[in-house]
Amino acid sequence: MKQTIMLATVCLLLSDVAYAGEQYLCTADIASGFWFNKSSKEWEHTTFKANSKYVISKPDDGSSAFVVREIGRDFQNAWCKDTFNEAGFLFCEGIGGDFKFNRKNGRFISAHLFGYFNVVPGVNEITDTTSDTPYLEIGKCSPF
Repeated sequence: MKQTIMLATVCLLLSDVAYAGEQYLCTADIASGFWFNKSSKEWEHTTFKANSKYVISKPDDGSSAFVVREIGRDFQNAWCKDTFNEAGFLFCEGIGGDFKFNRKNGRFISAHLFGYFNVVPGVNEITDTTSDTPYLEIGKCSPF
């Protein structure tokens, strides 16, 4: 009986380790983008504080291969339709942009695009002065 319980415990621990290998913690190193200067009425390049952290994991409901969530947010930033390809790349899309990750070198890039390209004065009431600020983040991910 003791051997059965120990064997079951070891199997559970190993399954947790295998599942943990399918999770990644990603930390942004640098962020750069554009902001609309209301005084000059022009878009200008700017840098941002890179403090975003993301978790890549398998969704509980099996709706996609992986999901990307920013730590501290309730919503999913991106969904990864397919798993890693042969090169080790993971391609994910979200409402606001794209998230790409290379598990071989641990690098990711995240593009936050929504609010810039969809500016249509008179149609959606978003103008340059009220649109979101597009930016890119790059950083590293590690399995956990």
